[in-house]
Amino acid sequence: MSDDPDRLPLDSPRWSQLWTRIGPGAYPVPQALRALGDDPSDLDLFKEMWPEICAEETTYDAAFAALPYLMDFAGRVEPADADEYLIVAGLIATYAPDVPSDLEPAFRTAMRRGLTLTLERLENCTTDADLRYLLASVAAMRGRTDLAEVLQDLDAIQETCPTCGTVVHPSALEAAVDRDRTS
Repeated sequence: MSDDPDRLPLDSPRWSQLWTRIGPGAYPVPQALRALGDDPSDLDLFKEMWPEICAEETTYDAAFAALPYLMDFAGRVEPADADEYLIVAGLIATYAPDVPSDLEPAFRTAMRRGLTLTLERLENCTTDADLRYLLASVAAMRGRTDLAEVLQDLDAIQETCPTCGTVVHPSALEAAVDRDRTS
């Protein structure tokens, strides 16, 4: 793994103060990260762990400490497996509140690395769904969380037109498009 001096060591007592989906005390997260460090291609373990740090449009602060490790893993696995890590990084960025100051330097470094890895993956992305989620990750990592949310939820975003009753894509999509036109 990387020698990033800013990342939270896996044996740090600080993990006990970080929140996950089930509350404070993120010790299961560093345990999973240790195991993934040995075998980052264990996507079953990753899929079991990541909802603890980012779920239901919420990024828990344990995600900020975990992300540097996740980006290391993304750089070590086969490209298709890297997509899983990069898409989760995009979800973390999309729903990230203020990053705790002690975790911010490593988190920002990991986000920059994630953006580079995600942009590299776009060229060889093999499925439309992965392409959409990787594009959402790029948007989130560049600070366009509104666009990221639209891309992530594109298949679910719909409203009924009050005039004709047709199901249409609503104001969330229009707002993201309008922002693009004005910038």
